[in-house]
Amino acid sequence: MINIPTFFLFAQVVEIDQTTIDNIVPFKRFTVEDRFNRKITAYLSKPQVETCEKNLPLILLINGSGCQSVWTKFHDRIRSGLQGLIYQLVKGRARVLIVEKPGVRFLDTPKKMGSAEEGSKEFLKEHTLPRWTEANMAALKTVLSQPDINSKKIMVTGHSEGGIVAARVAAKIPEITHVAPLGCGGVTQLFSLIEFARAGAPDGHKEPAVQDVVDNWAIIQKKPNSTEYFWMGHPYRRWSTFLSDSVVDELKRTNAKVYLAQGTEDQSDSVIGFDVMYAELLVQGRDVTAERIEGGDHSFSVKCDGRGMVSVFKNVIEWFLC
Repeated sequence: MINIPTFFLFAQVVEIDQTTIDNIVPFKRFTVEDRFNRKITAYLSKPQVETCEKNLPLILLINGSGCQSVWTKFHDRIRSGLQGLIYQLVKGRARVLIVEKPGVRFLDTPKKMGSAEEGSKEFLKEHTLPRWTEANMAALKTVLSQPDINSKKIMVTGHSEGGIVAARVAAKIPEITHVAPLGCGGVTQLFSLIEFARAGAPDGHKEPAVQDVVDNWAIIQKKPNSTEYFWMGHPYRRWSTFLSDSVVDELKRTNAKVYLAQGTEDQSDSVIGFDVMYAELLVQGRDVTAERIEGGDHSFSVKCDGRGMVSVFKNVIEWFLC
């Protein structure tokens, strides 16, 4: 998994608290109760004054893995994740929605972004694929009831782990018209872990490396709800749900238009899985656009050029809004 880039950096403030961020960032905070009776916190971008449209399309962004807040600390400043980038790229043409993970506190900034190792007990319990999906669905349904949202044009997108969740949300809410899972392979991530284990092992040790991954998966299945045992930075409880699903299976249950993107040098999710997903959707007759970035890593960067993420999201947004 990759660190969240600093796309939006706000001015220095004397004290960083929730009231401060409510006043200086272009997002409005709200809460909603989901079907698990949890209080879900979410942020919806405020309309930009230069726009003349009253009913704007909606983009739900789902962040990747980790126990960091959607707003994090950078010295004495507030920074955003990808929602800041998307807000800039839409230029007032759409509203942006992002949801805080249950169990994550405002401004939580772990030392190791993308990992769950510093997560609270609540986060470790709550962060499963079904429960994280429900949190996003609750926030989305609340926003769709607002009169200033165009409920006929809705996109859900996410990167890495967020792409898996985006596909699942789209499968469960038929009103979603566009879905863009990015940098998330396509088939179960267990396939990617097996592929990378084999590729990274020296000759004569490739199959033992694969067997090690398979053995770890077998151990996880014996303790699928454990929040005490970890593998590769995440508890068994998280792995047991995320590895049991696949992006392509979820996408097949939607009628939404699809945008896919993957770097060929991605070391978190295999481009082979991406190719399989693209072919499966084409065979199904789906409306699908695929961006295969030669030399791109997990953040779509090529040869240390960090503009890859910006370029991909710009393409996704223009595709959605055209």
